[in-house]
Amino acid sequence: MKRAQVGVRIARQIHTTEHAVDRAMVAASELLQTMLDGRRDAAVGADVGHAEISDVVASLAQLNGARGLVVRSHGGLAQMAETLGVSWRMEGPGEDKNPLAPMTIAANG
Repeated sequence: MKRAQVGVRIARQIHTTEHAVDRAMVAASELLQTMLDGRRDAAVGADVGHAEISDVVASLAQLNGARGLVVRSHGGLAQMAETLGVSWRMEGPGEDKNPLAPMTIAANG
């Protein structure tokens, strides 16, 4: 398989992965909102379900860490493609990137 074909496959998959992590973060956020609304609607004390709410909040932090690692990987792959002379841009509309964002995103933010 030619490098350009591999580059396109990887570019598509990194894009898919970034969006999957974002969707997981949205789902966890919606779960958190549902849990908080449910606690209020059921008229129970703040201590009811607190540990479980904390776990969902912690899962969001972990997902954010995973997101940062995937984004950092994307940047590294783009640099690698450039170094190897691989055309990695996908066909069709792309996404705007933050030109001021550092490529060394920490795992937790």
